[in-house]
Amino acid sequence: MIKKLLVVFVSACLYVASLYGNDLIWGETEFSFEVHWVFFPSGIRFILVLLALESGALGIALGGILWNLQDHPDLGLTFALVTGCVAGFSPWLARRLSVRYLGLDHEFKVVTPQTLLKISVLFATLSALLHQIWFYSQGLTEQFLASFVVNALSNWAGTLTVLFVFKSLLQKSDRH
Repeated sequence: MIKKLLVVFVSACLYVASLYGNDLIWGETEFSFEVHWVFFPSGIRFILVLLALESGALGIALGGILWNLQDHPDLGLTFALVTGCVAGFSPWLARRLSVRYLGLDHEFKVVTPQTLLKISVLFATLSALLHQIWFYSQGLTEQFLASFVVNALSNWAGTLTVLFVFKSLLQKSDRH
């Protein structure tokens, strides 16, 4: 139980740190409400849920709630709760769908580059769809389709970037 709580805490911290980092890099250059041109935190969510499963998803949700309370205090607690839960739930759901329909090994022991590519597209698209439905329902996005497409592409670009960095770090550690 303590190990799971630690994973939740570390996941929340990593996710919030990635949101700060993305904000630092991209600042206020958004296409529409919370739709960045490249969204590195999506890659962090992807890795956390692939490796830490439900504990990673819960950490992402908690980190997302805290971030939204700080970043959008004017939108209230309900907005922060739902947005954080969407952030944690969407990669968890994408992982579940990937195991069932895309051949992802449940224990993540055997993964091909093609499988990772398919999963990353599913993850980026599902996350963007759920976020944009929520934002549109709250009147925060005027052009649903355009925001969805840019959101999905930015999620995918962020995920691929983080996967590339993660792979490079793993290769460097294997050499040492």
